[in-house]
Parts: sequence; structure tokens; C-alpha cells
Amino acid sequence: VYGVSIPRDSKAVWDGKSHKINAAFGKGGMTKLAEVVSDQLGIPVDYTVSVDLTGFEALVDAIGGVNFDVPINMDYDDPIQNLSIHFKKGVQYLNGADAMRVVRFRHNNDGSGYPRQDLDRAETQRNFLAALVSQTVTLSNVTKVTELINILNEYVDTNMPLNDMIYFATAAIGMDL
Repeated sequence: VYGVSIPRDSKAVWDGKSHKINAAFGKGGMTKLAEVVSDQLGIPVDYTVSVDLTGFEALVDAIGGVNFDVPINMDYDDPIQNLSIHFKKGVQYLNGADAMRVVRFRHNNDGSGYPRQDLDRAETQRNFLAALVSQTVTLSNVTKVTELINILNEYVDTNMPLNDMIYFATAAIGMDL
């Protein structure tokens, strides 16, 4: 299993024209995005998984939150989006709403932030997902399997067959993230 972070403003070409890669999703959903990524990288995209943002928060809350090492001080406010992101660098306990703010963070109010901008943001997102998986596949969450399955059924859209999902989930339990 490979996870790839592609900066949203990366150039992609389809239909003979240059676009930002994130426009592929708007053009044709996950099917178009998978096609464009496959064409650009020259590798097949076997499966796609799309998680609704509400589902992301619900999953984090269902496992009781996630301990995560926030990589930098975050101080951002956007009144138009009713978005406030304020975290100190270091290990933090994050509930679903807090986790969403951390993975959405791009820059501080003063313009400072991640030195490598979207590359560092993508790294934070990957690191958070690794922490989420690590903290989800624990014995303490065995009693929450039904709740977790219900969240996945409601908020996840995938073309992956159930038997493959079970295989990958089982493999993830022993994975060193």
C-alpha cells in the first residue's frame, strides 16, 4: 500500500490543456482524479478512498481522540470561514474538530508557517493519519468496531472490495507506521 501526497496546485495535463491537479476532482470526482494521477505518474491507481470531512472528525472522536505532535506553532484566523486554528508546537491531545484544524493549517496570520509550505502541510497530514491508524488499531478500540464500521459506511466512498479492505486493515495492525 502506498499513499501519495500530491500538492493541490501541481500541474496536470488532460484533454490537451494544463490544469491544477485538484481541478480533476471537480471535473469528474474520484474517477477522473484517479485517471489523471495515473496518467501523470505512469502507474495504475487500483483503488480510491474518499473520506467526508465530517467522517474524519467522527472517526477521531469515536476512538477517543488522538495524541499528536503538532510540528509548529499554529496561529490563524479566517472569520469568513469561521475558522480559528491555535495550537502550540508539541504533543497535543486532539479531538475530531481539533484534528481537522491541524490538518487544514496552511500558514499563520502573519504569513509565517511551514517552511516548505504545502509539502510540510502534506507531511503533517501523513503523520496525523499514521498516528490515527496507530491509535485506532489497538485492543482498547475492539469494543468500538461496530461504531467504526458505521462511520466508514456513512462517510467513506471507495471502489475497494470488502475482502481487500479487511486484508489491508488486518495488515495495518502489524504495520510499523
